[in-house]
Amino acid sequence: MRIPVFIGDWFGRLRFKSKVIAIFLPLLILSLLILGVLSSHLFSRSLIERTTRNVADESQLILSRTDYILRSAETAANIMVTNINRLYESYPAARRLPLEEVRFANLMQSRLSTDLSIFREVDAAVFVGKDGTVYPSYVSGGEEAGIAASGLLEKVQASGSYGVSRWFGMEQRNYLTPDPAAPVLTLGKMVINIDSGETLGTLFLMIREEQLSAYLQSSDPEAPKAYYFVDERGRIVAAADKDSLLQPAEPAVAAKIAEAGGSAGEASFSYQEGGNLVTVSPYGRMDWQLINVVSLKLLTADVQQNVRLTALVGALCLIFSLFGANLLSRMVAGPLERLTRAMRQVVSGDLRPVAAARTEDEIGTIAEAFNFMVGRVGELLVTVTEEQNRKREYELALISAQIKPHFLYNTLDTIYVLNELDRNEEARDTTKALADFYRMVLNKGRELIILEKEAQITDDYLAIMQIRYPDVFRYEIDIPPELSGTPVPKLSLQPLVENAIYHGLKKKGSKGFIRIQAGVAGGKVVVQVTDNGVGMNEERIEAIMSGHSPEEETRSIGTYSVRQRLSLYFGEEYGLTVRSAAGEGTVVELSLPLLGNEKRDVHNVQGDDC
Repeated sequence: MRIPVFIGDWFGRLRFKSKVIAIFLPLLILSLLILGVLSSHLFSRSLIERTTRNVADESQLILSRTDYILRSAETAANIMVTNINRLYESYPAARRLPLEEVRFANLMQSRLSTDLSIFREVDAAVFVGKDGTVYPSYVSGGEEAGIAASGLLEKVQASGSYGVSRWFGMEQRNYLTPDPAAPVLTLGKMVINIDSGETLGTLFLMIREEQLSAYLQSSDPEAPKAYYFVDERGRIVAAADKDSLLQPAEPAVAAKIAEAGGSAGEASFSYQEGGNLVTVSPYGRMDWQLINVVSLKLLTADVQQNVRLTALVGALCLIFSLFGANLLSRMVAGPLERLTRAMRQVVSGDLRPVAAARTEDEIGTIAEAFNFMVGRVGELLVTVTEEQNRKREYELALISAQIKPHFLYNTLDTIYVLNELDRNEEARDTTKALADFYRMVLNKGRELIILEKEAQITDDYLAIMQIRYPDVFRYEIDIPPELSGTPVPKLSLQPLVENAIYHGLKKKGSKGFIRIQAGVAGGKVVVQVTDNGVGMNEERIEAIMSGHSPEEETRSIGTYSVRQRLSLYFGEEYGLTVRSAAGEGTVVELSLPLLGNEKRDVHNVQGDDC
């Protein structure tokens, strides 16, 4: 596709920074919009699907518990029928005197109460004798006369022969209940003499609505969902919201149940309506439906938070992109301008200018070629250049030591294992030590820090390593307060304790010890790193101090780098010495400049925000 001429002219007149913004800013905005919309849609759909599955599983648990309560009531009824038969055998109605009638009533109430103490799911029991006498398990309020007019006795008798139970729906009444204000679910059962087949009466068991609704509460009080039971007449018969009891269900819910028809009695189904996710689960024993209503607004609140977070991240990315465009402009256009000025000076006859090659891209290659054509500038410049190159090598080695991917990966694996073993406090401490270690190690690129901060870095490292190797070593760090402000190159102690662990203590075969202490000797601050590991001979010490060790290249480079950086920053009179003997441990000493009692300000070399 050909770009219009006026767009090409306009783009050509823009500065480099503006060109970068004009190209990448629309791409960034579009990418963030697509990411926000897709992530919101996918996360919402996944959340709704997961919630639907969770609700279905939770509904099955509620239905199982409800079925257990009802089956317990039926079992209780069977046991009570047997006990009533035995009581009638002991006190036949035909031979009972008036006084024995009172005794019989007391025994009946006691028998029913005893059986109810076993089946706590059942709230009350009432036995109505063939002659109409009422024997409740509770202290009656005198309203039990309403049983005869209620038609419940006739319905139970019409249910069939002995052994058949008849369930009556949830009702609120002033008879057959110890609490007229509480709705109850009623089970009726004929009591027949087992031997003669004579009808003895009718047994009623009552289950309070609270027994059912107790399991309709969500385990999470903040969860945006509610459960309730709806009977075959569309009434709410059990719910956490007591104001809705025995009231008609939402018309939309009743319509959906009716629309589902026969399938509603066989399997659960879900639908979305009115900003809610509704799940209907059938309960065939009572011809009820368990309804769950989840507010989609509350359910997807985290998704909306994610959208807002994406918008915030997008705004931050836009800001960073502006800074990045400005930085990229300086990094690309700046070296070109410097190279152009140097070339113009060379054209005028001045052969001293040199274009600095600070990058390794094409611009850096051109600058190096230009510097080669200009030629070398004297022995002093060569010496300075060599020192700068050497310092750069040490800096690169330091950066590599700072990053230490293998240490990071191993520490993260350690944290993972600690979490798997439920050692949460150790995982928390390891995570904190790792964060503190990298926070102070990175330190905004500063090279010099104070001895106190270096000791903290080393302490974090040793704390992590001690968790990884609890049986290998223990350690102590003793830095006097008056020496805490001593300047030291960053990561001077960590390579030394790492060598002590891997090359001294791990090979020992028993638990070792590392001590880090500081003092003053000969007008210098001396920091000692001592271990009681396997030690080393003089040949090995010489190889380490010279930086050449074919067997353990990493160890040599770390120690040698510390020694060279000390000399580079503080002079040849400062540095590093090693004393060791095979089987006797190792002592490494770092000599640093002594600040004196004036407490010179060192914030410029270490930073307060390490």
